[in-house]
Amino acid sequence: MPGRFSFAPDPADTDVTGYRVQLLGAPARDIGVAEAASSEVTPDTDGLHILSVRARDGGDRWSAPAEFQFRVNRIEDTGRWRFDDGLADPAATVARDSAPVGEPDDAMLHTDGSGWSPLARGGEQDRSLLLDSRDPRKPQEYAATDRPVLDTAESFTVSAWAYLTDTRADRVVLSAPGEQDAAFALYYSAAEKKWAFRRGARDAASTASVRSLGEAPNPPARVWTHLAGVFDTQYDSDPSNDTVQLFVNGRPQGQPVVAATAAPSYQPWRATAGLQFGRSRTAGAFRDYFRGRIDEVAVTQWARNERGVRAEAQVADSGSPATPLVAHWDAAASKGSRLQEVSPYPAREMTLSPTGAALRAEDGSLALDGTSGYATGSGPVVDETGSFTVSARVRVEGTALEAEPDGYRALVAGQRAETGHSWALWIRKHGPGAYVWEFSRAALAVDGTPVEATVHSREAARTDAWVDLTGVFDAHQPWSSQEKGSGTGQLALYAGFWDVTDGWSGVERARQGAGELTAGGDASGGFLPGALKSLRVWTGAMTANDVFQQVVTPEA
Repeated sequence: MPGRFSFAPDPADTDVTGYRVQLLGAPARDIGVAEAASSEVTPDTDGLHILSVRARDGGDRWSAPAEFQFRVNRIEDTGRWRFDDGLADPAATVARDSAPVGEPDDAMLHTDGSGWSPLARGGEQDRSLLLDSRDPRKPQEYAATDRPVLDTAESFTVSAWAYLTDTRADRVVLSAPGEQDAAFALYYSAAEKKWAFRRGARDAASTASVRSLGEAPNPPARVWTHLAGVFDTQYDSDPSNDTVQLFVNGRPQGQPVVAATAAPSYQPWRATAGLQFGRSRTAGAFRDYFRGRIDEVAVTQWARNERGVRAEAQVADSGSPATPLVAHWDAAASKGSRLQEVSPYPAREMTLSPTGAALRAEDGSLALDGTSGYATGSGPVVDETGSFTVSARVRVEGTALEAEPDGYRALVAGQRAETGHSWALWIRKHGPGAYVWEFSRAALAVDGTPVEATVHSREAARTDAWVDLTGVFDAHQPWSSQEKGSGTGQLALYAGFWDVTDGWSGVERARQGAGELTAGGDASGGFLPGALKSLRVWTGAMTANDVFQQVVTPEA
């Protein structure tokens, strides 16, 4: 939150005209003498901070810096539910609140059968809340605490990972009801076809509402997406400047919405019922039941900033990022004209092209002729606006690639988008015997123009040998440059367990793919001469050590 400081010159200095103020690690700003009497400083994270101030005189000379050290308290969870209770006891009907402070607010499950799913954001040694009734006519499963967890008249942040399986109706992830309406609801809007964060203007049967909507329509279903809603009172008691904002995968969706402007009848009010997981209340009745899985829910009595929301969106497993495997096509497990999908998630098998692609039992691979061969299936299998990792075990035939013209780019694997690919792994021929691996992502420039961000290998790509080629998109990794500004989202490329990334790796406003996921080539990417043994996709960004431990085949 903002703090105020006053700056004054040494009594011997009579010609000070201004000051340069900087929190170390953040950009400096210049202020005048009048503002120095009460200058606002807002740290963006907890821990130790150093405020540095330099004075400027009439000759435009700067003084030595004066420094002031202070600490910022950590924002503690008001409630946290990991839903791993079903791991130890599949018959459990209570999700424990593991927040470190206050009395725990455990949530009771109201489900048709087991309320736990092994498909969880934390991976195999985790569970998620399963809300997917066996009777499609009665999708009325939910979980709830006995009492309110938040004071919804004050600033708060709520967040969750959602795996939505049905987009035919509104689907609420979290809500805090009153008697008639909900003080907030974090949900999927079927009418808008977008994620949304809603604040009821009043607790009344018929009332206006304030909404912050996701920027992108038609978000993919059956993928893990991180959602957060922030209600901010601006640290004062004036309701006219209260705002709501939705975050999707750590990114703010548009500008904060001023509640009083969007709904003139708005007044902050307190929810009276317990926190609801998977449903909300409107016009006095519970409805909008969620279909799918919910995991890693956190609520706090504080308006987190963008950096805080990004940190909440990063799930850790024993200190490393949690990266559950959500798709795995394995040639060795396949027969006929299908490339079998063997992960526990419901990704679909791939179909081989009519010509140019064939399964080889002798080495468990998919042979590709480099002319017409490919495999294709339905995508996407991850929310590509968030972090993910993709890896292909590939062998490229050097003689066939050498016969292609300079500049030829063969597709190893990629997800189609409206134009081109939202992500893709490639091998490119630069000249005779000169090949590089590439990992690309489709993005939007500041003016909305579609662009492609691509990193390539520093050294020549190996041909005629099996290589585990891995691309990582870390949606939360910050970047900055004088030319491009600053943002979050970086690419990394690995050949085996070596990080071979070269070129500009920053990606801003990554685009979501839709349609076919292809291996070996398609209409917009050159065909690959060689073979594939596997294609795998994980939610989350792997580190170099993760790639070594989870991806690389020992003989690669």
